[in-house]
Amino acid sequence: MQDALGERPQVIAEANGPHELLAAAVQFGIDLWRRVEEALQVAEIKAVESATATPGVDAFLSACNASERPVAIVSNNCEASVRAYLNHAGLASRIQHIGARDPQHVDRMKPSPFLLEQAAGVLRISSGQTVLIGDQVSDIEAAIAAGAGSIGYANKPGKSDDLATAGANAVVEDMNLLAGAVAEVA
Repeated sequence: MQDALGERPQVIAEANGPHELLAAAVQFGIDLWRRVEEALQVAEIKAVESATATPGVDAFLSACNASERPVAIVSNNCEASVRAYLNHAGLASRIQHIGARDPQHVDRMKPSPFLLEQAAGVLRISSGQTVLIGDQVSDIEAAIAAGAGSIGYANKPGKSDDLATAGANAVVEDMNLLAGAVAEVA
């Protein structure tokens, strides 16, 4: 992304994730903010080419669909990259709603509860009836802020402790466990 942005202010160079990066870019004017957003979108869409589905996600989505539990995705990535990934992985038909980064409203990205509350509204349920499964502390923070349940998905070593410390109601390392749990309560 450095090539697309040229020389960057220190606060942008040290940003951790798209939320911090976009928030930092806004401080330096609309031109830099637009270049950051465009570079993020290009990088996110390109990443789809090498993305592989999370092990167990097929079984999890099948269990949700079989038990008539709607599934929404709320992401700090751009909507085009989320849709491209779902199409690439053959999962698009199993998702009822996608809530993604609105580059004009960086403050609505997780850890804000906005995307989760919006998804609950689209699905016609209350946020308190939802469970957010996420692999980032910001996911857990968004769920807590929305009054939703949360399951931390520790997809890398060391994440379990961070997700538990953030307040996740449960932490799993295998999506197949969640698929089994959904099937059991169906």
